[in-house]
Amino acid sequence: MLKLMIVDDEPIILEGIRDMIVEENTPFEKMILAYDGIDALEKIDFFQPDLIITDIHMPGIDGLEFIKQAQLKKVKRFIILTGHDVFEYARKAIHLQVVDYMLKPVNQRELAELLKKVALTLIEEKQHSAESSGLSDSAASQQNENISLMMAYIETNFMKDISLPDIAANLNLHPSYVGQMFKRETGHTFVKYVNELRIEKAKKLLEGTKDIPLDKIAKCVGYDNSRTFYKIFRKSVGVTPGEYRKSGDQK
Repeated sequence: MLKLMIVDDEPIILEGIRDMIVEENTPFEKMILAYDGIDALEKIDFFQPDLIITDIHMPGIDGLEFIKQAQLKKVKRFIILTGHDVFEYARKAIHLQVVDYMLKPVNQRELAELLKKVALTLIEEKQHSAESSGLSDSAASQQNENISLMMAYIETNFMKDISLPDIAANLNLHPSYVGQMFKRETGHTFVKYVNELRIEKAKKLLEGTKDIPLDKIAKCVGYDNSRTFYKIFRKSVGVTPGEYRKSGDQK
C-alpha cells in the first residue's frame, strides 16, 4: 500500500492537486494533506509516506528545509511543485536528490505519469525488501496505522460535518468495523470524541478572542446550529460559552 503526502500552504492548490491525483487513479492508495512544513513534519511520524509532494515557498519552514528535515525521518522521495522557475531552486532540489521539479500550474497528465513511474519503483523496492526479510506487516501494525489516520482525518476536518462513514470511506473499511476499532482504541464513541475535540478548540478561541461572536465560533468548530453548540459546551464545561469567556476576562 503506497502512501502519498501533499504539502502546500494554499488550501485551494492543495485540494486541487489531491483531486487531480484521485481522478487519475494512481497506485497511491492513501493520501494525507499537510498545510505547511511544520504540520507535515508532525504527520510524517505516524503516516510514514513513501513520497512527498511539496511546495517551496511556505511559512515557517520552506520546502527545501522541510525536505532536509523529512530526510532525517527516513523519507526518501520528494517531488517539488513551485510557481517560481528559478534555477537555484532546481539546483538545490537536485542536490537533495528530489525525484522531480514541476512548475505550477500543474499539468495533470504529467503529474499522473510521474506518480505512476515513482510508484513502480517503490513497489519493486517493497517486493525486494519483503523477499529479503520474509516478513509482512502485522495486523496490529496496520490497526495502529488506521487509528493514526483516523485521528489525523478528524483533526483536519473537525470543523466540517464529518461522520464515521466518511472516515471509513477514507480508509476503505466498513463503518461498523471502524466504529468498533475507534471505541476500543480511544475509549470513546466517534461522536463523543469529535464533540470533545470541538469544545477544546472552542475554548481556545474563546480564550484568545474577545470580539468574535459566539455563533461564528460555533461554526468555526463545526456547529452550524449555535444552540447545539451552547448545549454541548455547557454539558462538557459546566458553563455557557459566554460565561466561559467572561471568566477568562476576570483572570
